[in-house]
Amino acid sequence: MPMLCIKPTRDQVQNLYDAGLYRSAELLGFIMPHKQTMSASTLFYLSDALYQLKQYNQALDKLHQALLLVEKDRQASAVTECEIRWLMYQCYLAIFDYDSALGALESISPKSRTARFYMALGNLYRQLGIERSAVTCYKEVLKTYPLALEAIEGLVQLGQINKEITSLITDSAGTRFDWLLDWVEGCAYSARSEHNRAIARFQRLLSCNGPSPYLHVKIATSYYAIGQYRRACQSFEQAYILNHSYREHVGTYASLLAQQNNTPALEQLCVSLSETESVESYIAHCYLAIVKEDFHTAQALSDRACHMSPRYIPALVAKGCSEIMGLNTTASMVTFRSILSIRPNCFEAHKGMVIALLKVERFKEAVIAAKESVKQCPGQSRTFLLIAHATSRYPEENGKLRERAKDFYLKALSLDPSCEEAVCNVCNIFIREGKAKDGLEYVKTFLEHNSTYRAHTSAGECYLSLRQHEKAHQHFSIALELNMGYTRAMSGLQFLENNDYTENEFVPANLQTNWSSI
Repeated sequence: MPMLCIKPTRDQVQNLYDAGLYRSAELLGFIMPHKQTMSASTLFYLSDALYQLKQYNQALDKLHQALLLVEKDRQASAVTECEIRWLMYQCYLAIFDYDSALGALESISPKSRTARFYMALGNLYRQLGIERSAVTCYKEVLKTYPLALEAIEGLVQLGQINKEITSLITDSAGTRFDWLLDWVEGCAYSARSEHNRAIARFQRLLSCNGPSPYLHVKIATSYYAIGQYRRACQSFEQAYILNHSYREHVGTYASLLAQQNNTPALEQLCVSLSETESVESYIAHCYLAIVKEDFHTAQALSDRACHMSPRYIPALVAKGCSEIMGLNTTASMVTFRSILSIRPNCFEAHKGMVIALLKVERFKEAVIAAKESVKQCPGQSRTFLLIAHATSRYPEENGKLRERAKDFYLKALSLDPSCEEAVCNVCNIFIREGKAKDGLEYVKTFLEHNSTYRAHTSAGECYLSLRQHEKAHQHFSIALELNMGYTRAMSGLQFLENNDYTENEFVPANLQTNWSSI
């Protein structure tokens, strides 16, 4: 008896696609007699099914076939060229082929471009550094949709004056949005590195509109940009408590946890990101690998993040950090220079350059690099701290330069009296100069508002140099209560117990540079 052959139809493929049964639609497409019997719409549905299954190259192959059919007979096709090119753009984006993604969108005639096409084009242009075209695209979006905040944020980050943006919004919307004007001003302040003003604007929005993970993250990134890492960490935590699935700038939060050496929290964060493949996830896992001293893995993860987003500053910073920790100093300098070419006021890149130059004993260049950070990041105590650390690393014969380090530490303290690193180093220098009383004044002022094991140890060393042994013992003991493994405080107590003070003068060792505190 002959077998009855029932061929699958194009409608059946579309029905499976509409039902979300993408794998079944894919298999049915393979069983269909020959690709030439498929219409452009059937190929499109199969392509979308393959896209949903993350088989992007196969999807692109069928999309190119569909495009050829549409170009031959546009009126006979149920699917448009715009729909095909949009799906091609999404596939290229998924495999991080940004040039091809841009080509797919640019092939669409301006008359056929909708707001989503202009938004996608704007984002691609900005990512590829084609800023003028990005501005034009974002403005096209706002002509139709004045509340397209992504477009507004893109314009602000590209340096557009907020008055121009607000006039564009009000002209399109025909009304004023006071909260929106506050938000635009906050973003503009942030883009101009006026972070304290940005924080004030975003906090005002929080007080008016209530808790928002987005606004908390905006505040956190502003705090991070000016080196107030503790407040930045608190704002990130508030954002993620409000919405556990919110993952904006989570890589920056991971860098803060790594800086604090908070491995348990960093591990927990990475577990929550383990099912996502994103730039932020790779950055977070990179910092976890750095904390665990698995530098080979850290470099591989940061390379993956940079491949996904080549101009994303947090990804490049993670790459530079993994390279310098893995003793690939030359590569790290290349990475940090590339960051500074994109964002000259990125302090993390300036700091990375200084550390890299000091590692290869290029002391003069390290000081020059540190001074450049003062120009690019004005009014921040950590920049003077960076110069002081670089200057203090000169060989002993360069005593004058080492002496100047004290002046830079004092400048850092004048900008931020709560800077523990500056206080401890100033005390150390004063003691070595025989001016322990002067150093003691700085550390006593610091301890009035902060109680840390390093500051108490510095106070103990000042008192020990002044031969006030009871007070020295008291401060060393407090330091060990706060951190029982701090060897410097242990050494101070040991000196008290083992030495004849009439014959032996206490001379403290040089402090090890605590780079994570900068």
